Amino acid sequence: MILIKGGLSFGMLSSLLGAFLGALAIFVWSHIYVSKTPFYNLSYTNYSAIQKVFIYLLFLTFALISTVVAFYILLFLIGAIFATFDTM
Repeated sequence: MILIKGGLSFGMLSSLLGAFLGALAIFVWSHIYVSKTPFYNLSYTNYSAIQKVFIYLLFLTFALISTVVAFYILLFLIGAIFATFDTM
């Protein structure tokens, strides 16, 4: 997909942008989803500040890992879609 001269192709740029926006949407959705759970509403608000920090760091770690995985999956899928359009 990378051209010898001229840099990145349109398909590659759009797949990078689409994958980034999709991964960002998954990251935001995971925060919204967790904030609506019964654990957050009943238990998390009663914890001390240091416990909240550790729980949030654990959640943030898992959210970032899932975001990176989603980015690469979306990058591959969007790139494959543009590759099939290029061969038509």
